[in-house]
Amino acid sequence: MKNTKLKRLKQIGFAVVGAYVITGCPSMNATTNATSNLLGTDSSPAQDQAAQAAETSENIIPEAGVSEADTSEANAVEFEVCAAVDDWQRPSDADQDKQLGSDGRYDAVLEDDELKRASDRFWNYQAISFTTYGLSARMEPTNLSGVWTAADDLWDCYEPETTVAINDGDLAETWLLNHQITSLQWESDRYVMTVEPTATGMQVVQFNRTDNQSALPLEIVTASGSVVEVTSGDWQ
Repeated sequence: MKNTKLKRLKQIGFAVVGAYVITGCPSMNATTNATSNLLGTDSSPAQDQAAQAAETSENIIPEAGVSEADTSEANAVEFEVCAAVDDWQRPSDADQDKQLGSDGRYDAVLEDDELKRASDRFWNYQAISFTTYGLSARMEPTNLSGVWTAADDLWDCYEPETTVAINDGDLAETWLLNHQITSLQWESDRYVMTVEPTATGMQVVQFNRTDNQSALPLEIVTASGSVVEVTSGDWQ
């Protein structure tokens, strides 16, 4: 897989803890003695303990902990944008109907319930994931999603070794429609892909898999936390 640039955010936090102890007694003599001790040069045992606690807190070494930046780097997943068509946009309903009408396989798209559900799914979703590859199997996601208008720009993503890696479970793929990827992390039990919405454009993102699940555990969110729903384009 080609080298890619992974964007990393690094944050370091510091915590400072202070301890203060004040003691007193109800009797007049005890109050006088306590006041005298507070104002005098000699420190009480309680004051000594407070000073030691404050000094210890100032000497805490941040490196002893694991920062968020370290965790982010450890969880980063390598990915590649193997195709990006910046000016892509879904064709109009009229152009889509015309395209499907020119292909005999889609003559009954409105009558066949299964094909109609697939058409609606690919047409309405903005993220399509794949864990398998087959040339004929990609025709439905390509045609029914409107990506057929950019099909010629995608061929470089499917070199023989790449398609083998996808079918072997070593590589996964996601089509982002009107979104672009900014980062990818493995978090506990799933991939979390962060994206930015775009007015136009589509990307084909391929990434190394660290899971062995049959269904790709992928969650896509924007930087503001909005969820981008993902549908599977797999033929199996």
